[in-house]
Amino acid sequence: MISKLLLQSLSRDKLSVFLFHKVPHQCDPLVPADVSMARFERLLDHTFTALNVLPLEEAIKRLVAGKLPRRAACITFDDGYPDWLAGAAPALRQRNLHATFFITSGQFDGVPLWHERILAAVRQLPGPTLDLGIPFLPAQSVASTQDRRQQIQRLEQELKYLTLHRREQILQQIEGMAGVQATQVPVMSEAQLRDLHSQGFDIGAHTAMHPILDYCSRTEVEREIGGARERLQSIVGGGVHGFAYPNGRPYADFSRLHVDAVKKAGYRYAVTTNWGVADGRTSAFQIPRFTPWAERDWHVTYQLVRNLMTEPLQVPEVAS
Repeated sequence: MISKLLLQSLSRDKLSVFLFHKVPHQCDPLVPADVSMARFERLLDHTFTALNVLPLEEAIKRLVAGKLPRRAACITFDDGYPDWLAGAAPALRQRNLHATFFITSGQFDGVPLWHERILAAVRQLPGPTLDLGIPFLPAQSVASTQDRRQQIQRLEQELKYLTLHRREQILQQIEGMAGVQATQVPVMSEAQLRDLHSQGFDIGAHTAMHPILDYCSRTEVEREIGGARERLQSIVGGGVHGFAYPNGRPYADFSRLHVDAVKKAGYRYAVTTNWGVADGRTSAFQIPRFTPWAERDWHVTYQLVRNLMTEPLQVPEVAS
């Protein structure tokens, strides 16, 4: 009761947007930090019952109009995972909760999510060490499960800030050493995406290949932002109005040039991964999001309250 009253007081004219990714029924030993289905359902039943969950685009419109209800919140997912159809989606529908899924479109053209390729390759590396012969990626042990977890984290951190071409070169090198092929990595099918859309969930774009936009050429930016929207719309047969910036940190991962590109591509709004809440001063093209990583309910509430008191960082936008 106290927490609900506190949320009621702090949430006036503010919008909290939650971010999730893969939600497996059981966490992979190599990625134990994933939010499991059990944890996700606990959040739905204990955290979201204290909130007014709205479709994201509707919430943004109501925020702009000054008609947002107290404790307003939205649920979003990034990337695109086939197990959403058997896990997160039915869990949401059972509770009559809406969500927006921001999809990386390259997987529909035969290119799996790059971080999933790392996971699949590191899992099969023969060991005992991974030596790519690359100065910024010195040889490291993969002898134990813990070693492999650390290598997955290291590779994800290093490869995300490379050009698309260089990232692909290293991915293929690791896959060659592991004896796996990218085509073995599970991807979401067009039929699964249409199924998700037909259930009433909104579909947004998360680029084609999930690059850091600051490391893309102008041509790549246009393809990643505008091309992804066109590809997804052709699959679902409907509008794709929202965009999620890859990695999503203002200044570090995208700039005002990319915000402008999102506007020019025809999107109505975009989301970041910067903590904080949106209010009347927040651009519709830089809506902040956060992931509640805590395990205990009281800790999640504390994180939500802290987030309500956080002013998000925004890049200056090109005057329209």
